Parts: sequence; C-alpha cells; structure tokens
Amino acid sequence: MTDAELREQLESLHSESFGWALACCRRDRDDAEEVLQMAYLAVLDGRARYHGRSAFRTWLFGVIRLTAISLRRRRWLRRALF
Repeated sequence: MTDAELREQLESLHSESFGWALACCRRDRDDAEEVLQMAYLAVLDGRARYHGRSAFRTWLFGVIRLTAISLRRRRWLRRALF
C-alpha cells in the first residue's frame, strides 16, 4: 500500500476510528484524541504495518485498541511508581 493510499484510507475511516478510540478510552475525549494521534503516527511511520491478512478497517481498529491499552498501562505504571 502506497503512502497516498494509506493516507486516503485513514482519512476515509477517521470518524469511525475516533468513535472506536472513544470506546477504547472509556469515553474520555482527550485520551481518545491522544490515542488516535499515536496510532496514526505508528501507521504513518511504519511501526504498524498492514499486511493484508484482514480488512484495513479491522487492522486499524486493532492498532487503535493496542495503542489505548499501551497508554493505559504506561499511566498506571507511572502512578504506581510515584
């Protein structure tokens, strides 16, 4: 998938992706925005790669879910340490 196709797919799924990020972040809008930005960055940087084994939407929602889990884990560890 070329960069242009990837950006086009992300743009077309943005509203659904934000809704999913909200669900993954327990309806916290600020966290959802941060998670979505982090997920988009991972996709565009190539840290998260689409290999075509599932629908693009399914794969993207998985990236968003894992990013939300990672953010929640980091915050929990930070609170536990301090």
